[in-house]
Amino acid sequence: MRMFERWMAIPGILAAIAFAGAIYKWVYGEHALGTSAVVPWGSLIAGYAFFAAAATGVGLIGAVGHLSGKPALASLEKRSLFLSLALLLSGFVLIGVELGNPFHLVYVVISPNFQSGIWWMSFLYTIYLVLLFIECYFSQVDPANKNLKLVGVIAIVSKVAAVCTLGAIFALASTRIFWSGIYFPLYILLTAVLSGAAALILSLYLTGNGKGKTVDSHVMAALSKIMAVTIVLALLFTAGKILYDSRSGISALQDAAAVLVSGPLAVRFWGMEVVVGMLIPLMLIFRFNLTRVVIAAIAVLAGVFFMRVDFIMAGQIVPQVVVEGVQHVVYHSYSMTWTEWALIAGAFAASSLMYTFFEKKFNLDVGK
Repeated sequence: MRMFERWMAIPGILAAIAFAGAIYKWVYGEHALGTSAVVPWGSLIAGYAFFAAAATGVGLIGAVGHLSGKPALASLEKRSLFLSLALLLSGFVLIGVELGNPFHLVYVVISPNFQSGIWWMSFLYTIYLVLLFIECYFSQVDPANKNLKLVGVIAIVSKVAAVCTLGAIFALASTRIFWSGIYFPLYILLTAVLSGAAALILSLYLTGNGKGKTVDSHVMAALSKIMAVTIVLALLFTAGKILYDSRSGISALQDAAAVLVSGPLAVRFWGMEVVVGMLIPLMLIFRFNLTRVVIAAIAVLAGVFFMRVDFIMAGQIVPQVVVEGVQHVVYHSYSMTWTEWALIAGAFAASSLMYTFFEKKFNLDVGK
């Protein structure tokens, strides 16, 4: 029995709890969440950004490996397609629950507004999802199909455009100056690759043992190098953002940076983003070892999730209007409810269950 199969009870229970959370959200609406009129975007938006970006990162690594011909990464071609599909579907479920009605997603796509970043993001990710289904189908029934490479190239363009547009939704929010600018589209693309490498490592480890199979150390080593490089770049991006905002002389930027460095989000920022999400994984993979790399991947996924939450919260809990004479900034309050925690945990569980099903149902080994 494979390792993943031994733990199927855990994601199964989490998925059941998430279903209860979804029903609770459907009954009580926005009151089931920690959001408010002043903090309208919560952890479910962050969760969608996490899963959509991770799906993109997984897909990019698989596509680049296939196109480059590097044996270690080329072997991930099929697995990256199905893992990307599982992650993206989980992201769509989260945003569907957040919207209150999953059919709102369909309405957004079929009622175009070419001046809306949200419409472009929805449209591009829908295109990417359709292309993923096509790629997954042909990878199983006709992997030598001459049109498959063309579909793959279009998918690469759509996934890069989709994740950058996802970042641009925040970058174009002029009323939230902490989000605005070119920083987040580039940062979310970078961390998409980081979380994609971590997701591939974890999925390979959990599904790659048993029945005479072992985890390919060359593949793991290649993914750990990708993870190490992107962690270093993410550290540089984060440090640059904090230093610039702190010294910008713009009160909204300085207050938002202070929220992360020394304010209400400081524990999560230093503890989960910096230490757990970047420094510990970097130290673990400095000396390659399968167990250390897997632990590093788990830490990266946790850290990147809190990166998404903290970035969205830092842009909202700082008051938009500066009141003269106030000595201390009074931040807007936001805390995740049990419903949000249940739905986020359920999205991770759903990804695990879907990928495990794909692993059991289809042959994901390249060339077989």
